[in-house]
Amino acid sequence: MKRLFLILTIGLLASCNDALVTDIEKQAVDSVLEYYGGICHRSKGFNSKNGKTTTYFELKMSKSEAIEGQMNKVHLPSSNVAYIFYKNLKEEKKNYNSIHVILTSKDNTEQEFIFPITLLERVEKRMSLANKTITLLKEKQYEQLNSMMNNEIIPFDKEQLIPRLKKIEPEFGNIKEFLFFGFKVVPYKSKNLLHLSGVIIRDKKDHQFSIDIDFDSDKNEIYQLQYKL
Repeated sequence: MKRLFLILTIGLLASCNDALVTDIEKQAVDSVLEYYGGICHRSKGFNSKNGKTTTYFELKMSKSEAIEGQMNKVHLPSSNVAYIFYKNLKEEKKNYNSIHVILTSKDNTEQEFIFPITLLERVEKRMSLANKTITLLKEKQYEQLNSMMNNEIIPFDKEQLIPRLKKIEPEFGNIKEFLFFGFKVVPYKSKNLLHLSGVIIRDKKDHQFSIDIDFDSDKNEIYQLQYKL
């Protein structure tokens, strides 16, 4: 009887915890699973320290082949899980101080990452520059793209950008879509660089794509643009 009561109590707590998750949050988790597959255990929590309480939403990912294939660059799937979940929220964004992501690999090793809401909010805003860059490439507006390049932080020959793009772009074919892989913020010289990574899907040859931009600025400036096969 005591064991039955314990089981019923645990079941009730689990049901209550699930009831606290809104439909929008469930849909946001589904968006993560649609992208990565595998299993996602979701939960809400809070931390109290020195009289201050912070709240978080946690996503624990496991059995995802897509994530397993990127564990050598774990900042990509961890940041993208948090970003996909965040960008699919609405009013719920203001309910948390951070999104916690736990990635479980095949050997059951767990790695935890914490992404403040303020960071994800900033990344979402700066993603517009990545999308603009893809649009300019798609429309072959290389001159306008070149005007956005800034080689003062990361030196490169701006004069060679347009000739190189005109040479290699036909080999890849027309752009169909851009799939975002993730991000990281790296202090570099006097800047905080935001590295945005993904893959461009083409009708001939797909390739990895990344840009480095100023995390703190709203300027349409690109410090580095890279293709990788």
